[in-house]
Amino acid sequence: MVAGDNTVIENIEFSGAKVPDRNGAGIRIDKGNVVVRNCVFHHNENGILGGAYGRILIEHSEFYDNGYGDGQSHNIYITSGAAEFTLRYSASRRARVGRLVKSRAAVNYILYNRLTQEDGSGSYEIDLPNGGLGYVIGNVLQQGDTTQNRGMLSYGFEGLQTSVPNQLFVVNNTFVSTRAAGATFIQAAAGVPLPPVVRNNIFSGNGSFTLPATAQMAGNVNSGDMGFLNPAQYDYRISHLSAALNAGVDPGTGAGFALRPVMQYLHPLCAVPRYDVGPMDAGAFEYGVIEASPVCAGPPQPPPPSPAPELSALTASSAKVASGGPVALTVALSAPAPSGGTAVSLSSSAPGLIAVPQSIVVPAGSQTATLPLAAGLAAAETRVLISASLGRNTSQTTVTVAPASGQPVLANLAGVVRSPLQVRPGADFTLSVQLQQAAPPAGVLVRLRAFSAAVKLPSSVVIPAGASSAKVAGTVDASAPAGSVAIEVASANSINVSLPIRAVR
Repeated sequence: MVAGDNTVIENIEFSGAKVPDRNGAGIRIDKGNVVVRNCVFHHNENGILGGAYGRILIEHSEFYDNGYGDGQSHNIYITSGAAEFTLRYSASRRARVGRLVKSRAAVNYILYNRLTQEDGSGSYEIDLPNGGLGYVIGNVLQQGDTTQNRGMLSYGFEGLQTSVPNQLFVVNNTFVSTRAAGATFIQAAAGVPLPPVVRNNIFSGNGSFTLPATAQMAGNVNSGDMGFLNPAQYDYRISHLSAALNAGVDPGTGAGFALRPVMQYLHPLCAVPRYDVGPMDAGAFEYGVIEASPVCAGPPQPPPPSPAPELSALTASSAKVASGGPVALTVALSAPAPSGGTAVSLSSSAPGLIAVPQSIVVPAGSQTATLPLAAGLAAAETRVLISASLGRNTSQTTVTVAPASGQPVLANLAGVVRSPLQVRPGADFTLSVQLQQAAPPAGVLVRLRAFSAAVKLPSSVVIPAGASSAKVAGTVDASAPAGSVAIEVASANSINVSLPIRAVR
């Protein structure tokens, strides 16, 4: 039993745990933060059970043949109250009737694992019954004819979390079903308020989905020859003939977390850095990745250093914009930004018309960053030169600001709505500015001010004629501390809103 504040458990084999209540566990977690590394759990009633509060990290560990056989005990079962659960670089297989992974934690990171039923009698490969933030990235999930039911990934069917947003992100996984009766690859409860994001996955075999119509699906492959190297041994790396080759799309971010996979599982219980070999492949493995510098048991090691990225381009969303109108700047790098991100310096020849911050940060793992702005009010058509620089490289673009057809007026604001409710450092957010009535022909001028340099917003926006609202995009610096930042939105009257910034964990 673990009941300490911070516990690390390494290099131990757990087997034979049984109790009269039929829920004996190799490790039972009562409370506290726990790290389990390089351990093996087999032939217990539960491999790991518990997690009343705190954060749990399991890595480089193996689970097999756990479960009493009644469906109430599992290879891994993280109970309600846990703040965060991470499973990475591990293998869970052949559960006895129960789940390979079940977690009721508020936030779940299931990253780069091998989750295979093989000839076992288990049920779901992953079950997140209370929803929460679920990041399922870079995993292999497999089931065959001996599994108890057709579900592979289940989300939100036993009541949703109240402490965090409820959204599921399923990115670059390989789902394989050889079950003759077919599988349900992903099923999400109908009451989940935010759309599931399902991108760049391989779905192999006869299967279906139970997802809301709003689910965001792109880059997935579910037909054609998958070109698996050795499926009989559960080796689902792909060959150069696979239908998944070059099929992926940029997965973007989810609630402030980068969804692009940075590792891929290497059997047994290791991982290697993943990088694009040409256009991104779908599935848990990128064809052509050199499996060097593996991350294996021991303290997590960073990927090998890559050459420092260089500035490759600065572009504007439009070459000409009306006074008060929106314009976005995008900086592009020659390679993904390293850990901590890459800061690109910015300058404007006319800050009164297009004001830019001193720099924009390209997040770690990304090659681009976009900065939403709003043009100021120009008395005459004016050409603004905007420059970006990184090291010895400089890139420039021009935006012409045209005078508005009529001078925007001030009007009464009805309200301001922010989205999301909380934002992480380095993430974007939007403010929906609402008027009490539709804007007149010249539009309505709204000014914005954040009471922290870490929050970037355009200085003003014009709500066009006939519209009663407008959305304003902002961003929070990656180095922003946790806390709450006040934002003033003003026209004929002013409204203050609070932007909670949640610390990155």
